[in-house]
Amino acid sequence: MPAGQIIIFTYCILSIFTTNNIEFFSISSIIMVVLSIILSSLSYFWQNKYFTFITSGIYGIIALAFPGFIVMSPLILYNAACFPCPQMFITLIIFIVHPVFNFYKTSPILYCSVFWGIVSAFYIQYIQYKINRLTVICHKTRDDSTEQAILLKSRNQSLLKKQDYEIYNATLKERNRIAREIHDNVGHLLSRSILLTGALKAVNKDENCREPLDNLHESLDLAMTSIRESVHNLHDDSVNLKESVETVVNNFNFCNINLSYDMGTDLPRDIKFSFISIVKEGLNNIYKHSNATNVDILLREHPAMYQLVIKDNGTTAKYMDTSIYTQDTQNIPGIGISNIFSRVSLMNGTLKIHTNNGFCIFITIPKT
Repeated sequence: MPAGQIIIFTYCILSIFTTNNIEFFSISSIIMVVLSIILSSLSYFWQNKYFTFITSGIYGIIALAFPGFIVMSPLILYNAACFPCPQMFITLIIFIVHPVFNFYKTSPILYCSVFWGIVSAFYIQYIQYKINRLTVICHKTRDDSTEQAILLKSRNQSLLKKQDYEIYNATLKERNRIAREIHDNVGHLLSRSILLTGALKAVNKDENCREPLDNLHESLDLAMTSIRESVHNLHDDSVNLKESVETVVNNFNFCNINLSYDMGTDLPRDIKFSFISIVKEGLNNIYKHSNATNVDILLREHPAMYQLVIKDNGTTAKYMDTSIYTQDTQNIPGIGISNIFSRVSLMNGTLKIHTNNGFCIFITIPKT
């Protein structure tokens, strides 16, 4: 029983002791108490207004026949107060008209006690209703707050990820700009200096100047080589894999392409250039050998590997189902697939081809 029922039950027992016309330890009193407890417990656990109405009505009718049973009516009506419906008021009327039929059989003190017990039962039930309502509102507010916190955290993560990508993209653009500046300015100046040094060597007749001119020409050649390597490295590091793949996809008009990209920003140079070339080769094979209407491309970074999947829904060439190519390239059909395998093998990766429901290239590259 909940606390409210226990309070009302205690009140009813005390009412029995305070009235003179009810003997507590009689058979009828014990039956009354047991019956009221059973009916009240069933109404509480069932939580059905029709069942509560029936049990309350049955007890009310019994109370009409046995007037002493009216003392436990607050406990019976406690559960009926949960359902503010016409049936509850009909049940309440049965207990209200009880004094009309049994006025001379019971004392006014008992009716006063029962009256205040019923009022207390309805008041406690009202308080319990308000508490339950406030609890529901509190839980809803807490759930809404939790949901808003999760949503805010997700948006913050998305914003941070977007900011990181913008910083990464800006860094790549700055590297490209620096590479162009070095190539256009320093590179041209060095080229001009090398040409002038070569011309001086050609027209020079002084043997004392030949060795310094040779050293100067060699130093300028080394500087030019170093500049070229630096510019090349800056350009390679500034390649954005996502933008490059998106450019390849946007330029492919043969069929629809669904691109899914889930890679980090700090990617090895070999991975970026190999994946770009493999995507180009895969789309080229689809254009030449397939009648596909849809292509799915997936690039994903896992904790221990990089993954690239190219799958179409077209007719397939005569490839072996679920073939795994590791080292031997002699049995790989097609120049395009052979080129893809060569790139994958250079990075100690695995190439797997499926021909179920289309053609699928599944590539995994371990992280080093």
